[in-house]
Amino acid sequence: MQPCLLQGMHFTVDEKPIDQNQMLVLFKLSKSIGRLSIKCRNAQQGCRATFPLSNEYLHISNCPYEWQLCPHEGCGQQVLRKDAQAHDQSCSHWRQLCPMGCGTLLVRENQAQHNCYRELQQRYVAERRKQRAIAANLRRKMQRMQSRMAQIRRQINLLCESLEVGDLEIEAGEGTSAWTDANAASPSSSRRHHTNSSRVR
Repeated sequence: MQPCLLQGMHFTVDEKPIDQNQMLVLFKLSKSIGRLSIKCRNAQQGCRATFPLSNEYLHISNCPYEWQLCPHEGCGQQVLRKDAQAHDQSCSHWRQLCPMGCGTLLVRENQAQHNCYRELQQRYVAERRKQRAIAANLRRKMQRMQSRMAQIRRQINLLCESLEVGDLEIEAGEGTSAWTDANAASPSSSRRHHTNSSRVR
């Protein structure tokens, strides 16, 4: 079957044509190499499996003697795949969100005592306290603003009253000055004033 696939195809290496017979030989050689039996690279850890070279990747991806890094942040310990579950049960860096969905991050110390209902109730109470504190703070700020606004309003009223009094005084002063100037400018008024003064004498 394979010679049929290669028939009519031309390959080059460094611009030199490769003979199809050579390609067939290489193909058969690679198949033969792939069938060679090898030991697992984890033989020193205890793996005694042997398998064809072509199956090495498949075996390594499931080999119980393959080293693995602990997935828990902060641990950094390497364990064999076959011991990973036991290590996970005792790892002090173990962390997991509550599987019930309450959102609590569980650790070894609180895993056994964790209660979703109690946890949610405590969160609710804490959130209510926080909201009450925020509301009380806002009320205090509002009261201070209202007090400040009332003080500003009183100052504005006093300023307006002061300006009105000043305007009245200015208007009154201007009226007196105009009347005095008019009397001083009239000659008849001056003569009448002089005649009246003589009669009195």
